[in-house]
Amino acid sequence: MKRCLADVNVLLALLVRHHDHHVAARKWFDGLEAGEAGLCRLVQLAIIRLLGNSAIMADHAISAAAAWVLLEELLLDERIDFTEEPPLFDSVFPTLLKYRGRTSKLVGDAYLAAFAMASSRRMVSLDSGFRQFKGLELELLSG
Repeated sequence: MKRCLADVNVLLALLVRHHDHHVAARKWFDGLEAGEAGLCRLVQLAIIRLLGNSAIMADHAISAAAAWVLLEELLLDERIDFTEEPPLFDSVFPTLLKYRGRTSKLVGDAYLAAFAMASSRRMVSLDSGFRQFKGLELELLSG
């Protein structure tokens, strides 16, 4: 079993049943072993933000407190753990900021890619943009 780091889009799809990629995220999650998936702080905060965004969630938007409870419940599952930033992160992250691309998207993606690389995890995402990071082991889910 190679541990992974779950991207925001995967966990959002997992938590939101009406999400277009819910079935793919559920299938991925159901195939995990205990302790295989990691959830980092950046993803945790992004999920809270997105679950409360009515432009994304429409009438299903929830409060930050309710989103926090959903994440706490998710972390009760033995397949996923909260993961601290790895010690080698600061040596990997700056090297990924040199890629050309839209800065607003690059920073978050580079952070997650560096996190995965520095902790020897594969990145699990729905976003093919992660392919730009050489050396990143990537698992792209398709729905």
